Amino acid sequence: MKNNEVILHGECMIFPSAIPSTATKKKVTTKYVIIADSETTGNHHVVDVEPGVKFYDNNGVTFMEVETQATFRCLHAERHDSVTIPAGTYEFGAQQEYDPFTALHNKVRD
Repeated sequence: MKNNEVILHGECMIFPSAIPSTATKKKVTTKYVIIADSETTGNHHVVDVEPGVKFYDNNGVTFMEVETQATFRCLHAERHDSVTIPAGTYEFGAQQEYDPFTALHNKVRD
């Protein structure tokens, strides 16, 4: 992964970023963290909780610090390939779509 590379995974985006000083560390008690909720099919985009992977929140935006590597995947494995994320700090986002009838940008949904 290059310094400015964006990874697209369904409607999710992950890109290198600094963790803001105002971010708070998330307390994680599950096997994975849902990055993008599946509104209809249950095919959530998740990052597995592994040693050396820490999550932060800053005003509803999720950030991740990875010491070695992390796995980004979907719960329904046949829908998207898993992606290995190398060491670094990252920010998660959602792709947007433009609706010309309402003149609004909306989060892409599955």
